[in-house]
Amino acid sequence: MRRNVRSAGANASLRGAGALAAALAAMFAGSGAMADEYRLQPGDVVGMSVAGLPEMNMTAAIQIDGSLSFPLVGPLEAAGLTIDETRSQIQTALASRLVTAYLPDGREILRALDRDQISASVTEYRPVFVSGDVAEPGRIPFHPGMTIRHAIAAAGGGRLVAAQATGENEIDLRADYAEAWQSAATASAQVWRLRQELGETIPFRYDTWPAAPLSGASLEDILQVEDAIRKARTETHDRQRSFLERTLNQIDAQIAVLQQLLEVAKANEAVDAEALAGAKDAIDRGLLNQARIADIRVAALLSSTRRLQTESSLMQLERRRTEVERERSRLVEERRLDLLSDLQSARVTEAREIARLSSADEKLRAAGLALPVPAGGDTTPLTASIIRDGVEIIGSVELESPVQPGDVVEVRRGQRVPTVAAHASSAAARAIQAEAALR
Repeated sequence: MRRNVRSAGANASLRGAGALAAALAAMFAGSGAMADEYRLQPGDVVGMSVAGLPEMNMTAAIQIDGSLSFPLVGPLEAAGLTIDETRSQIQTALASRLVTAYLPDGREILRALDRDQISASVTEYRPVFVSGDVAEPGRIPFHPGMTIRHAIAAAGGGRLVAAQATGENEIDLRADYAEAWQSAATASAQVWRLRQELGETIPFRYDTWPAAPLSGASLEDILQVEDAIRKARTETHDRQRSFLERTLNQIDAQIAVLQQLLEVAKANEAVDAEALAGAKDAIDRGLLNQARIADIRVAALLSSTRRLQTESSLMQLERRRTEVERERSRLVEERRLDLLSDLQSARVTEAREIARLSSADEKLRAAGLALPVPAGGDTTPLTASIIRDGVEIIGSVELESPVQPGDVVEVRRGQRVPTVAAHASSAAARAIQAEAALR
């Protein structure tokens, strides 16, 4: 009788402990909303506990085949399930099962487990892997609520990576990169300037370029120089064209005057011819003497000569106008042909210099070095991408974006190497084809 009373008391105490464990499990589940939503994957570690039976508190990792196994529970399919679904499977497997319990005095009793006495939770998530421009790339433990910013901070922050023993001189590598950056930026600015001179209205793509490696050089300075060259070349061309246009206007004015003089000369010639015809008729009737008829003939000859001289001057001006017009057209055509030829050469130079910049960048990466930054400090923003289950997440990925267990976070400090436009715009392409046809 006394033994039954003790057993009843022990069961009551165990049920009280089970209710407390259930309450604690509910509190944990409420504070870990992320774990409720997360789907378990191989590598996650699940812990199981039974109220009043500390010997049944154990952990197990989900295997590569997605199974999870505990003693007395057996194998379960846990991969792809939430922790609530997995907990329910464990409770179903252990509910109403008789297990041996040990009382404080060392006696053994058989005990039937209730569902609310059994708890399960994720004790360790798969790690997050951080690579790229961070101080300590590698794996870091995951905790609920982790963001990309947390992962970067856990990896030592975004700064120089520990240099590897590659045998390369760090100073030479950085100097080569700075020189390659300067040459590539100048070549791209020249391409932009030539396209502007050809009439294309295009902005310079600042977002495709990394920050200037030297404090005394910047894209703005390079573009200002190229823009000054563009303005000077355009002004020179405009002055030459304006001079030819003014010459054409002056020739047109002279032609207009000569045309008026020609009309007057023709009228005078007609009058003098009519007077000569009348004088011939008068001399036949004996009304004029020879001296008077000679004067009339001289006047008629002068009128005819003046008309011929005016016509000759008019023809010379028209020929001069044709030559100036051809010179103006040649000025425009030759400038466009020169610009297209320079653009072609500049594109080749741009591709070569950007390839050299890419090579210098790869050497820095191989040496484990970040990009060189100006002496004033590194202000280049960090950018990151997330690779989840082998697929890069497409869309807006910011430093405050959440990460999940098993994610790979790739961190970059700005844009490493600019991109080169492989083709000109459609208008430029049509212009090049037209010029090729003319050639």
